[in-house]
Amino acid sequence: MNTYFKSPILWDYFLVTIINVLLCVLVNQNLLLIPNDDYNLSMTSDISNIGFTSAGFVLTFLTLLITFKSSTTTNKETGYETSTLFNLFLATGLYDETIKHLKNAVKSLIFMAIIGYSFKLILNPTYQYLTYYFNISGVFLTAITLWRCLIILTKILKMQKD
Repeated sequence: MNTYFKSPILWDYFLVTIINVLLCVLVNQNLLLIPNDDYNLSMTSDISNIGFTSAGFVLTFLTLLITFKSSTTTNKETGYETSTLFNLFLATGLYDETIKHLKNAVKSLIFMAIIGYSFKLILNPTYQYLTYYFNISGVFLTAITLWRCLIILTKILKMQKD
């Protein structure tokens, strides 16, 4: 898990590339059929909307963390003995690392959604079958990004509980 969190966006897009290469092979071998263009374009809109909506949720969580940080009085100079574990988290480098991961998650979700709408707007009808690959990528990227945010949230909640 530590290896993944060192550069999660790189891993996400690497895995998406592998998935798309495998899908291309399956399509070329006629083991997998690409749905019709109308269905793919409709799904592209749905997946892009989900990406934007998910980015909004992550931004809200990011805003809450920043708000908690600004209202805490714990810093590196105050006594650690009187601070809660969560307040200590806010005063350490883990907070900065968490903020970095959440900001990157928002960037990834917005990038993915913009690509989806761009495909829909500018893709030549001859190449609209490519939206199928975007749809698979978008579902995977959204799921893995939200999963990463959920892992971070779970760790923070665990700190608050302790």
